[in-house]
Formats: sequence, structure tokens, C-alpha cells
Amino acid sequence: MQLYYKEVAQDLASRISLGKLLDVGTGPGRLLLMIHALNPNLELFGLDISASMLQQAQKNLRGIAVDLRQGNIGHTDYSSEYFDLVVCTGSFYLWSQPDDGLQEIHRILKRGASAYLYECRREYDRQALRLGLQENLRHLNIISRIIEPLAIKQTLRAAYWRDEIASIIGRTSFAGSFAIQDMTLSGLPIWVRVELRKDRLDCKE
Repeated sequence: MQLYYKEVAQDLASRISLGKLLDVGTGPGRLLLMIHALNPNLELFGLDISASMLQQAQKNLRGIAVDLRQGNIGHTDYSSEYFDLVVCTGSFYLWSQPDDGLQEIHRILKRGASAYLYECRREYDRQALRLGLQENLRHLNIISRIIEPLAIKQTLRAAYWRDEIASIIGRTSFAGSFAIQDMTLSGLPIWVRVELRKDRLDCKE
């Protein structure tokens, strides 16, 4: 997963140079740590529903100025049009009310800015996944070689289809201003990057 977060951080760092960045479902803060290493000028924020995860994030991000809060993306206390970029990695499929979560992201995102979701997709090439896993597992210990494939398969079974993602977005204020692109991250061709753009003239909330 370290390579996954590194590649996502690099992708994001190419899209924003200054401003406020929110990581939704930040967990132990790995992505924020790598983003800070690439661009220490960004103002970093992390949101997670788990208090224990935020405690671990505070340890991992010690010495870095970051605003960590416990909460649900379906309803936050951030001001409207506050963030220059919002990101979520691998937890969108876990949201109990994804429409509400996306609508809240639309509210707190500045006009003309974008949010990015990096998620697994149900459509994938099984042979390409097998080859990618073989390459990744060569560098892991025996326990990780057993656990990682099982975790990936479990996640893929729970992930959305691309059409499902598009359908959810279509029910929100991001309808008509989003793009879904297939990606290979950490050598695995099972990801999509969803860009959600808030139009500069969009006043629908």
C-alpha cells in the first residue's frame, strides 16, 4: 500500500501547488504524510470516522501542521467553499450514504476546484491482476503474501461497478461535471480516478 499512496500523492501534487487539501477517510494519515513530503506548502486536513485511526494519524504526522477531525463526510462543520482540493482513497464504497457524502464535498469545495476519488472497480482484467499481484508479492514476506491477495479480492467484491459510480454522482450537484478514468496503481489495474469538478458558476447545493 505504500506504493499506492506514493503514486496517489504524486498524482495529486501535480494538480495543486497551494491551498487547503482535505483527505476524507484519512485513516492513519499515510497519504497526508506523503503529500506533505512532496509539497510542504499545502494546508492539510484529515477527516475520519474512527477515533483510533486519528490517534495513529496524529503519531504518524507528528511535527506536521495538520487539522485532524473525527466525523462523517455526510455532514461536516467545515465552511462552505473552503477547500481547494478534496481527496478520498479506497473508502467511497464504505460510505453509508454516498449521495450525501458527495453533496457535502460539493458544498465545502471552492468553485472551480475539484475532488478526486481513487477507488477499486468491479471491472478488471483478471489475468493482468494476477500478473500484477505476482510482481508485488515477490517483495513481501510470507504473511503479507497470504493476506494481501485476500484483502484485495474482498475489496473488489464490495467495490462499485463504473456505472454504479456514475449513477451515484448523477444524483448530486456534480452531475454533468465529472470524469471516471481507469488507472493502474501499485502495479494493479483495478483502480479508477474519479474527478468531480465544481463549476465556477454552479450555485446548486
